[in-house]
Amino acid sequence: MQVIYKIDKIFVVTYSTIIVLVGLFFAFLAKSLLLIPITLLVLAIYLYFALKRSLRRWKAVRNSFPQRWREHLNRISRFYRLLNEDRKRHFERDVQIFLSDFPIRGIQNRDIDPFLKLTIAAGVATVLHGRPNWEPPTRDGVLVYPSERFNENYELGKGDFAGEAPRNGPMIIAEGSLIFSLEHPGSGYNVIYHELAHYFDWEDGQAGGLPINRLPSSVIPYWKKIIHNEWQKAMEGNSVLRPYAGKNEAELFAVATEAFFETPLLLQKHHPELYELLRDFYNVDTAELISSS
Repeated sequence: MQVIYKIDKIFVVTYSTIIVLVGLFFAFLAKSLLLIPITLLVLAIYLYFALKRSLRRWKAVRNSFPQRWREHLNRISRFYRLLNEDRKRHFERDVQIFLSDFPIRGIQNRDIDPFLKLTIAAGVATVLHGRPNWEPPTRDGVLVYPSERFNENYELGKGDFAGEAPRNGPMIIAEGSLIFSLEHPGSGYNVIYHELAHYFDWEDGQAGGLPINRLPSSVIPYWKKIIHNEWQKAMEGNSVLRPYAGKNEAELFAVATEAFFETPLLLQKHHPELYELLRDFYNVDTAELISSS
């Protein structure tokens, strides 16, 4: 994540230039210097609103990272613990940006524990760590349900939904499922990683295990082949991934993403092509991080 996102830079430079040129043009036509300060005022108003998000992020990263937050990350994130000091600072910066710019709410205005928010932000920072130019795919933030599961009608304690990634709306996470994944770090299960993968998948309007909007077109045929082959293995029970990966190719990608960050050595050993696919996509070698620690 960046303080000023790339597309924001493009728009700001483009529209600022247009405002200045138009203002100077009319000042020249009217032969009135009064239009110059008016142009500057219009430019200042535009920049205030255009850079509002960036200013919020900038203020967040200017603050020192609280030591109690750092201690919490050391407790709950093996990924964070394995990073060198420079990469940890980068990770912490992403956490600060996410917390400043993406709402994390409880249903019915329920208060969310600050350390739970920190845990959610750390999950997002983990997935995006190798891609500093990427933005989180959930612009509407995160909605937390105070249970371990919910059903298709969003009834608490019923059904088997641990989370959801609706195309339009915030990521939904069942708090109990998130806590379970923290308490069982070797289970290959993490609802945040899972739902973020679904959002990547959804960006082109379809959910088929192919995050097309973030892939070079040249690798898409290879992706289709590997994802399909791995899905068939999961359906046949010949995979180290959780059985849920066999539901469809979209779930295969989401469950594989969980394994890539939670149990990378196992994934690399038994599904090397799938591991390499995800290593290139997320631009981080999680197995190497563990092996070299």
